[in-house]
Amino acid sequence: MTLHPSSPSYQHHTTASVAPWKAERIAFEQAGRVVQVIEPNEMVTGIGNGRIGIPLARLNEEQFRIAVDAARADLAVAERRREANLISIEQRLPSRIRTAEAELQLAQRELERAQKLSRSNAMSGSELDTTRTRASTAQLQVDSATAELAQANAEQLALDAQVQQASQRLAEAERNLRNTTLFSSFPGQVTEIHAVPGTYVKEGDPIVTVQMVDPMLVEFEVTAANSRRYQRGDTLGVTVTDHDGSQHRATGMVYTVDSIADANTRTFTVSLHVRNQQESSVDLHESSGAQLKTKDIFPLNIGPIVTGDQRLLVEQRCIHRIGEETFVWKVTNRSWNQLSNTSDRGLTVQRLKVNLASDVIPFLGTWNFVAIEFADPSSINIENDLITGQLLALDGSPLEPEALLRKQNERVYLEQTRWMLRAGDTVRVALIPDNSNIGLYVPMKAVRRENGETFVHVVDDMQSEPTARRVRINVKKEDSLDEDSLILCIEPVDSDDLVDGAHVVVRGTHYLDDGDRVRVVPTQSASVSVQ
Repeated sequence: MTLHPSSPSYQHHTTASVAPWKAERIAFEQAGRVVQVIEPNEMVTGIGNGRIGIPLARLNEEQFRIAVDAARADLAVAERRREANLISIEQRLPSRIRTAEAELQLAQRELERAQKLSRSNAMSGSELDTTRTRASTAQLQVDSATAELAQANAEQLALDAQVQQASQRLAEAERNLRNTTLFSSFPGQVTEIHAVPGTYVKEGDPIVTVQMVDPMLVEFEVTAANSRRYQRGDTLGVTVTDHDGSQHRATGMVYTVDSIADANTRTFTVSLHVRNQQESSVDLHESSGAQLKTKDIFPLNIGPIVTGDQRLLVEQRCIHRIGEETFVWKVTNRSWNQLSNTSDRGLTVQRLKVNLASDVIPFLGTWNFVAIEFADPSSINIENDLITGQLLALDGSPLEPEALLRKQNERVYLEQTRWMLRAGDTVRVALIPDNSNIGLYVPMKAVRRENGETFVHVVDDMQSEPTARRVRINVKKEDSLDEDSLILCIEPVDSDDLVDGAHVVVRGTHYLDDGDRVRVVPTQSASVSVQ
């Protein structure tokens, strides 16, 4: 074998658990009656960054629209009051002040004439007092009108504040109306439903639980000493085992290493970010002749559940239109009372003509049903037959009516998508090896002990024919298993005797003496044998 410094510590694996990176129980900010809730396992997009988002739930909007109308009316009243007061400030009160000032000037001139007449005894004292009183009254009217103008200016500030308050109440009412539709702040999958349509919820009551599914968090425990090997940004191998035993390889990046050990186990948790990916429940490229797929199948006997009568109801997505005619696709190889064959999820479908017999009937705010009548009632068994949902091309695109027109009896995939990593799954994580014991390692059978000496044989090819040269060594205490064989860490007594790249005899070393000629025979393990 060729000698190189190495570490025999092979990469160990540990079991890790999968958890969502982000999960949130999402609630409304106000109380109300729920009218629509999304179904479990649905994928949603978060709002923001140009994304509109998929609604998670809706509240009855009636009371919130009334509140918006009332707030808008209050704002209009406050604005009219402010405008009326502004007219008083700009027009009515200035006019009144000018009138009072004119009357004051007239009264002052009359008072001056009366005083002259009184000094010449041409006017009595009572008439002078009357004139003096009229002048004082005119002055008071000017002062009163000026005070009213100052008061109106102060009221204008209060009316401006009232308009602002009414505007804020309107904005809050409009915000409450917008918030009757619930969205997720991040993309993910709906994992749990906490309310159904018709439920009255209070502010903060959880409606749905949404968890982020890409990336996922993979967590495993390590000892205190081993936890120091991991740093944020390190990448580790992750192995996911499927239900059929097949394995998928993925890469995880270290996200966090706990700074505090668990009080019970005295271990530290290492968390990895692992990108998740969706998988189809069927192989859409199987050579089964199917060119279409659907995500749903429905029974026909659900009328009593939806409307309480015996009408024949189907979900609106089951209706396919070709020109003026409408059709559904009946499943011919499966029925309501037949157990599923998990090894073959393909469907054989047949196109049947129907007539619409009602308008759309909403149910639980999520489904929309319509009543139908089959053109040939004898072709259907209401209690046992199934129909497909919307038919799609294998790439998920809708089918054109012309393409549907050419199809009558078809083979269809029933497809469900699933994620490779799910919360609660267990995976295998390849741990970072311990490289602290790097040295020169050889198999135990390459080491020979004789007469109190320990040595190995090194091939000396400096001469015309290779010979075995005995090199005395010391065996360190460290030993390890490598491919189920014991290996020893050695060091030469004379440091120059063993160098990187030296060829050490592995097989037959016990038959050699120092200086014996040898022939190198390549083996599967690339070792050197005596020939």
